[in-house]
Amino acid sequence: MKYIYFARRNSKEILRDPLSLILGVLLPVFLILLFSTISKSAPIEIFKPVSIVPGITIFGFTFITMFLGGVIAKDKSTSFLTRLFISPLKPKDFIIGYSIPLSPFALIIGVVCLIVGVFVGLPVSLKIVYTLISFIPYILFSIFIGILLGVVCNEAQILTIGNIYIIASALLGGAWMDIKILGGTIESIAKLLPFSHAIEFSRIILSDRPDNIWIHLLIVSGYAILFFLLSVYFFTRKMKSDNK
Repeated sequence: MKYIYFARRNSKEILRDPLSLILGVLLPVFLILLFSTISKSAPIEIFKPVSIVPGITIFGFTFITMFLGGVIAKDKSTSFLTRLFISPLKPKDFIIGYSIPLSPFALIIGVVCLIVGVFVGLPVSLKIVYTLISFIPYILFSIFIGILLGVVCNEAQILTIGNIYIIASALLGGAWMDIKILGGTIESIAKLLPFSHAIEFSRIILSDRPDNIWIHLLIVSGYAILFFLLSVYFFTRKMKSDNK
């Protein structure tokens, strides 16, 4: 339970920048309202609430990656992490300590987006609760990849890579467009990444389509586990190099 104290410190550090947190919630809300408005005058299937709400919500979680990566990169630049490496904390304690403060924020994004979705046309049912649960594997993936980027990159690199990551997740995930229009090669690449699978997983649950959800769940969960293990590995390597 040593990570609890570390998580408390990180919560205070994150709350020092409330504007970023607020924008992280407001941007997905704005996009949902925007595309829902467009859908009323141009009835495009992908813009309907049952499709656009999960897509935009998953897209919103990508900002967690950039935000968390920036926090860790800042801790490195101030040598805060280096000083902590002599403490009894283990790599998994650092990862959990960074994950805990961002998890409630991610759930807030999910809840707010689904509530807004109800106002733009989503029917109120238990499927909304199941959809919220379906976001969890991708939330974990977003957190773990953010931790990994924070460990291996500096603050300047986080800004560059983070922006590329956000754009790639939107385009290759099909948050507001059908990835089939990207063409054969790019579509194949998109299907190898977790973004489109996370969105499709949530869309199937929300729309109650009789499609197979397990392949999507397996791919997203696999990526979450992979980046958790990579985070542990690189944290361990950094601790050893800084303690020499």
